[in-house]
Amino acid sequence: MFERSLHTHEQLRCLVRPDSIAVVGASPKAGTFGKRTLENLAGYGGPVSAVNPKYQEIDGVPCYPSLDAIPQVPDCVVLCVASELVISMVESCAELGVGGVIIYASGFAELPGEEGALAQARLAEISQNTGLRIAGPNCAGLLNFSTGALMHFVGGLAPDEMVLGPIGLVSQSGGIGYGLLQAMDRQIGFSHFFAVGNSCDVDACDLMNYMLDDPETSVIVTFLESLDSGQRLRELGQRALEKNKPIIICKTGQSDRSHAVIRSHTGAVVGSIEAYRALFEESGIIEVDNVQGMTELAHFFCKVPAPGTGGLGVLTTSGGLAVMAVDKAESVGVELPSFSEQTQDDLRSIIPSFGTIANPLDTTAAAQRDLALFRDCVLTLCKEKEFSALLIAVPYAEPNAAEKRAELICEAARSSQIPIVIAWMNEALDCTASRIYEKDENVAFFRSMTQAMEAIRAWQWRDALRVSRHEPSAKRLSSADAFDAVRPVLMDAAKNNRALSERNSKLVLQEYGVRTTKEQLATNRSDAIQAAETIGFPVVLKVESADILHKSDAGLVALDLKTAEAVGDAFDTVMARAAERFAEAKVEGAVIQEMVPQGTEIIVGAKYEPGLGQVLMFGLGGVFVELLKDVAFSLAPVAKSRVLTQLTELKSAALLRGYRGAPGVDLDLLADQIARISEFVADSEDLVAELDVNPILARADDATAVDAVIIPNHTARAVIQGETHA
Repeated sequence: MFERSLHTHEQLRCLVRPDSIAVVGASPKAGTFGKRTLENLAGYGGPVSAVNPKYQEIDGVPCYPSLDAIPQVPDCVVLCVASELVISMVESCAELGVGGVIIYASGFAELPGEEGALAQARLAEISQNTGLRIAGPNCAGLLNFSTGALMHFVGGLAPDEMVLGPIGLVSQSGGIGYGLLQAMDRQIGFSHFFAVGNSCDVDACDLMNYMLDDPETSVIVTFLESLDSGQRLRELGQRALEKNKPIIICKTGQSDRSHAVIRSHTGAVVGSIEAYRALFEESGIIEVDNVQGMTELAHFFCKVPAPGTGGLGVLTTSGGLAVMAVDKAESVGVELPSFSEQTQDDLRSIIPSFGTIANPLDTTAAAQRDLALFRDCVLTLCKEKEFSALLIAVPYAEPNAAEKRAELICEAARSSQIPIVIAWMNEALDCTASRIYEKDENVAFFRSMTQAMEAIRAWQWRDALRVSRHEPSAKRLSSADAFDAVRPVLMDAAKNNRALSERNSKLVLQEYGVRTTKEQLATNRSDAIQAAETIGFPVVLKVESADILHKSDAGLVALDLKTAEAVGDAFDTVMARAAERFAEAKVEGAVIQEMVPQGTEIIVGAKYEPGLGQVLMFGLGGVFVELLKDVAFSLAPVAKSRVLTQLTELKSAALLRGYRGAPGVDLDLLADQIARISEFVADSEDLVAELDVNPILARADDATAVDAVIIPNHTARAVIQGETHA
């Protein structure tokens, strides 16, 4: 499947950092998009031209009757025109050699029906054929705060009130993006804000990629509704790790109803939230589940260095907050190590005898009154070698004392070898003390203990992933030409829009080294008995039909058959039942397979997600799948070492290791089998719509796939285009 590469920094320069700008549809009329766009460009240092045949000048800006009348071809053109005029204007821009176009107008692929989609497809075609970079349609603007190129139509954002900073913001929702920009009221600064709209050409990935190469951007924050290319986001995540620029994403669209809203909003296809999360985790992208606190998290990453190998120290004057810190740290996986002997000795000489020397350190209310005591505790904990950061939880903020304490902490942070993080645990949300913390370059500030702990966990997790990327890549487990052997089977099934039978599904997996049951196909009673005698009793008998996927539910499976007579009778019964209940199904016979000894049931599934690729799911199988939903997700292929890690992170990991005398499973072998299945679905790309291996029976000495079904995708590109595998 072809996916275009990311647009480069240079390819987007004219669009994002133009040397000159033209506004088509400019107007002197208050409240119009053309008027607001000119007002928002008041602080821009380059030449601005207005285009409107009615005027020669608008508010001091020279105005021309058409684009080609402007003496110099502008780098970027902002279209403040109705949707029916957009295509002709974009064609004119391409003919003139304009570098970038921003389209405000809606009325394209976000609308139902073909007309809007076809119009947007025409814009994409122009871009592809000419190299003209297009933002939109349905775009709320692109803002470059460092140059003053604030190319947008929203009012109430005065250029002289903007706060420049190292956070880059990308949003598929203009409203949410502008809402996040209001963090400037708290002196949180931004380098850019890009509202991407429908993304007929330039999308969120391209704009994030631009900021990875932008020296004025240190952290990227993105509100994402949909995604067309998982591969490009993967590449983006790897580049972000290399450049050590964190990407923070809030991904919406977790329900079928929200999918419908997104389609009506942007006309985009939406993948499952599990697929996105698998992609984020693999790519080092930090996911948050809501926009509240996104800017605090970004501000945190702007202030902290790479974490050391230590855990977190916690200091508070409230016993309740100390307990809360333990709970929150444990829930997100942040370690709270004990103090070293040296630190314990130092603290005994500082805190009152009734204080408890432990992490978290509760200095008691004595530190509320004694600033020197509080300062000495802070300085002592900042020197603790077991810590990579110090969190200070602040309860009641008495105005005068809170301000003095804030100044003291900020002073300590300037000389501290580890960052100081404030958890502001009171309702004085906008006071002098809180603003002291937020403005300080060395102190990270959160209005929630949960957000503070999650930020520290993300900081540690991302850095560990960044370091581990230098480790050698895992070698492929299966044969490099395994797909050559199975592709004809998949193509044939896809063209006929049929699932593979259980037996054929297992034959496919065997090419990848997956252990499956010994089995034979029987077309009559005699063959069934002979097959059972060859395999060895006891055996299992199952109807073989690609048209019947859930054979157990239909009573078409017979278990634990121990004699030839039992096998023969089961064959007659099951075949008659299949003919009666599934008269239209093509039944090839019955499969006789070995009766695998009981073990822990493991499920492995995969689903192709457009724009993301094959998403692998694995975990505890059988009845526990829907009951506990204790499964892990990854994008295929998955390295064996990664599978092993994810297996040990399951809630049911104790069962896999062996619980209360019950034998455990061979985790190394199980991980090997799952990794091989992941290689198959990765090779298949969109040719396989779904795969279900349920169960793999795992034991201390084996892991065997007992049942499997592969559902090819009859809409796959390979099928439609009649491709052959080279």
